[in-house]
Amino acid sequence: MSEHEAIRKLLALAAAEALEEGELRRVEEHLRECSSCAAEWDAWRALARGMRGLPTPQAPALLVERTRVQMHARLAAGRDRRLNAWLMGFLVLFSWTLVLGTWPVVRMVSTGALSWLDLSFQRTWTGLAGYTLMGWVVGGVAALIIGLRHATARRAA
Repeated sequence: MSEHEAIRKLLALAAAEALEEGELRRVEEHLRECSSCAAEWDAWRALARGMRGLPTPQAPALLVERTRVQMHARLAAGRDRRLNAWLMGFLVLFSWTLVLGTWPVVRMVSTGALSWLDLSFQRTWTGLAGYTLMGWVVGGVAALIIGLRHATARRAA
């Protein structure tokens, strides 16, 4: 592509004031030398001036308000999803910490300190499994409550 053709493609952008300084200087230099491009440049500038004089269309107020409400609802839903994900992770971590942290205390209170010296782990593992299952059930109930809360909020919106 020749320099002349490249400049002709930039004339409309130059008239719309959408060129960078270097490109605009390049167009202006070419316009000093080329009368056909200068004539086309004048036509583009007249068109651009006419376009700037036209009124800018405005969106209807109802459309703007409806769009604003929808965007607000989407942002709120995103915040709720992030909060629920964080809350669920916290509940799982809390449940595991609670199970592992309180198991020695429960064992100590229920059977005494000497039970830790007992080499028969049958009761210990059964108790730990039951206690862990109870922690998981509590976490599951919490997840169910969060899910129901989210479904109710989604229906209300």
